[in-house]
Amino acid sequence: MAAGDGPPSIAVKVRYVQNSNNVHRYDLTVPVCFVFTISSNQSLVMQSALVIGPSRNSFRGSTANQIHFVEGIPTEKYPDPLPALLSPHTPYQTPARKLPKRRVLSEPPNKRRKVLFDVTELENSEIVPCSSPSIVDDSVLKANSVSSDTAQDVCPLDLLAIAAENHQLKQQLAQLLLANEESKRKDLDEVESNSTNKKSNIPLSIEILVNSKVKGSFKYYSGFSHERFMNIYNFLVKDETLPFKPSVAVKCIKSMPVKDQLLLTLMKLRQNFDNIHLANLFHISSQDVSVIFSNWINFMFFHFGSVSIWPHRDVIIQNMPSKFKCDFPETMIILDGTEMKIQRPTALTTQSQMYSDYKSATTVKGLIGVDPRGSVTFISMLFSGAISDKAISSQSGLFDTMRKMINCGMLKEGDGVMVDKGFNIREEIEMLGLRLVIPPNAPCEGQMPAADVAMTKKIAAHRVHVERAISRIKKFKILSNRIDLSFFSTLDLIT
Repeated sequence: MAAGDGPPSIAVKVRYVQNSNNVHRYDLTVPVCFVFTISSNQSLVMQSALVIGPSRNSFRGSTANQIHFVEGIPTEKYPDPLPALLSPHTPYQTPARKLPKRRVLSEPPNKRRKVLFDVTELENSEIVPCSSPSIVDDSVLKANSVSSDTAQDVCPLDLLAIAAENHQLKQQLAQLLLANEESKRKDLDEVESNSTNKKSNIPLSIEILVNSKVKGSFKYYSGFSHERFMNIYNFLVKDETLPFKPSVAVKCIKSMPVKDQLLLTLMKLRQNFDNIHLANLFHISSQDVSVIFSNWINFMFFHFGSVSIWPHRDVIIQNMPSKFKCDFPETMIILDGTEMKIQRPTALTTQSQMYSDYKSATTVKGLIGVDPRGSVTFISMLFSGAISDKAISSQSGLFDTMRKMINCGMLKEGDGVMVDKGFNIREEIEMLGLRLVIPPNAPCEGQMPAADVAMTKKIAAHRVHVERAISRIKKFKILSNRIDLSFFSTLDLIT
């Protein structure tokens, strides 16, 4: 004990356990300074205790580290000292943000509940009969038919019964309205189904496509505009009679209009529809579709094949693009090969002959030539996909055709033939007296000269005409899709 001006004190170590009612709990030994006073009978009385050991951070959330007796001295109720902020008189609270004020929920003005009856107004008012009372008004009048002389109180149970009856009537009305709407919808569906059935009973024809509300329907199905279709029809058919004798006697060929037969053939070429689908559109059998298509393909092949598509060199030069005329003024044809995927044949030898390393599939290959303007001037027959460009050039009859063109003056010696790097036909072209325009090969060592690079770019820029012509041909889906083996007999006629 230390003596001094103030009261005597002694420092001891105690084990302090925080009250279990508080959120934070501490179990540590700290030095505490107890303050005693000497009473009149020379006895020690402990007044308070001061924690002097740990820092204030040891008591999370506290603002002071003093402990004291609640009533000043130890009592039976509080025999031990308590922290100043943990006494029952000042409960411990962790500082925290104030809770937000609770919002008062209120309904929007347009969704507030409607008050069916105001009891106070009903009690203080007289019931006046209406000229055209509704169901609810009658029930209210019957339930509250009291005279002004005998003003009796209205029973709340009667009001509840009226409200329940009103709710039930509203539900019945809603059910009736829904049933009415469903009946109207069924009637509309029946009318639409009848109209569609009537339309479906009409076979597809040129007039339907021409008068269709969908813009571009005729070109979508046939690949040509109506005006160009009529030009093709007038070229093939001199009068309204069938221009050929069918290979198989089919009744629908005689009864079906000739224009619709040509339309069916073009639809098969353009969209590659199944025979069953075309049979449903034109209201004929699938066998009839096959007969019509094969007969018209044969007729169109021989009729169009008799037309010369290679123009005179003067016409080519006259219609040659200015850029092409500046770079290659004497080049009359651009050649390139194209491949089309086919269904894999069952024979292994045929598979090996038709397998293309370029496409990694079984294909057939053809040779196409166009003039500088992009018009097709030469189309070969189809060969197996494994054939080279040089072989297809010699076997397709290209050189014989060029020789005939030179003899008749359509071409002359010195005219150019533009090809890609794969066409190693320089000797054959020079033997005809023509000139081969081909991109230069890269040297084995070193870089390509600047002049060769410029020439390669020029040739590539002008060879795009033949690429576009091939893309236009493959817009006909019978050639762009994988070709079925059933078309092998007419594949050369189609192309």
